[in-house]
Amino acid sequence: MVDRNRPARYEVGERAALKATGQPVEILDVRRGEFVPDFVYKVRVLAEKPARPYNLSVPEHDLADLAV
Repeated sequence: MVDRNRPARYEVGERAALKATGQPVEILDVRRGEFVPDFVYKVRVLAEKPARPYNLSVPEHDLADLAV
């Protein structure tokens, strides 16, 4: 069961990583999911050159803490 009153794990401006690829992302927006009982994050994938950065919306369970 999901606790609907808990705070979001990441805040706007923080960095995280995509769980599947490990690519670093910057959090642009945080909102409650309409159809998923979780937070949905609008993120900017910080791709390395020559690739260009791009935006993506992902649920919280697809993000991981950024390894330093």
